Amino acid sequence: MSPTTDGGGIRAVNRAWQVLRAFTPERMSLTLTDLVRETGLPRTTVLRLVETLAGEGLVESGADGRVRVGTSLIAFAAFAETAWTVPPASLARMRALAAETGETVSLYVRQGTRRVVVGQAPSPNSLRHVVEPGDSLTMSVGSASYVLLSLEPAEERDVLVTRIAAECGSDPEALRAGARAAAERGWCVTHGEREPGNSGLAVPVPFPGGAAPARPPVLAVGGPTVRFTEDKIPGFVHAVRRCAEDIARTGLPPALY
Repeated sequence: MSPTTDGGGIRAVNRAWQVLRAFTPERMSLTLTDLVRETGLPRTTVLRLVETLAGEGLVESGADGRVRVGTSLIAFAAFAETAWTVPPASLARMRALAAETGETVSLYVRQGTRRVVVGQAPSPNSLRHVVEPGDSLTMSVGSASYVLLSLEPAEERDVLVTRIAAECGSDPEALRAGARAAAERGWCVTHGEREPGNSGLAVPVPFPGGAAPARPPVLAVGGPTVRFTEDKIPGFVHAVRRCAEDIARTGLPPALY
């Protein structure tokens, strides 16, 4: 059996990551049967992966037969927090934007065919859009997805759109049209694409003449569609753009540079 996937990645690494991703804050202890169900991998494969990961301290097998997260993850967690924490001044500016607009503010970057939340300031309203840092969302829909796609070079964008459409079963032409519109306007608003009754508005974080990050981020506000009325959109665009300009100066998570 070849260890390499069709896409050129190392299959053993991909499978090990599948096992680790089965654990969540609500499920820190899983049986082997749980892991087989969550990963979709053969039981013998999961058993070998657990033994290998346990040897590195990434998981631990208890006497009760359950598998738990291992102590080696402590160092990874501390490193990840340092690498991906939004600088205090930028986070304060995002919180100010949330207070100004009344909507949840999120900072996104592209990771492969998905978009990941790397920073977030919640809406002060009880009815609000809920995402958390670390959440990984599809790029097949949504304002942040279209703006992220608009920042890609044309040839790379076309390849990326094809991959996203194939993975999600979405319309590639709709994705291309959304990216083109975002590139032309410099911002994007969508209604009910990710979930009914929820809207989002996104802009790129600009870096004119400065040290641009390796992965260009976008800043977005999201909330109930009833609050994203046509008369509010121009004000939202202006406010989000001003915040994006400010956080370009105050800084992004270190891992982006």
